[in-house]
Amino acid sequence: MYKLIHSKIIKKDIGSSHKYIEETLEAPMAADNLKKELLEKLEYIKEKPYSRPFVQDTFLASLGIRAINVKNFVIFYRIKEDEKNVTAVRFMYNKRDWKNILKENVLDGII
Repeated sequence: MYKLIHSKIIKKDIGSSHKYIEETLEAPMAADNLKKELLEKLEYIKEKPYSRPFVQDTFLASLGIRAINVKNFVIFYRIKEDEKNVTAVRFMYNKRDWKNILKENVLDGII
């Protein structure tokens, strides 16, 4: 099993997504269900990190970015085989312009 590392920004992503669903959409049960499934998927990628494909973008795939769906959201992560860890880098709503957001994050040194 690999060690799971959370980027600083993914913690903010998770918190803001949960808060939006719970407070803005007024759906606390849906927010809790999303969090539960998110934790299950994070556990899954710790156990089987190579089971998910690289993202469908040549540049991001060259950096080893992979993705796994969580309801209408996506966890983006990469594997460091030499350190036996998986870094969860971002958690975003799947309709966002994630390719450009991730590319900007790379350029800004965030991921």
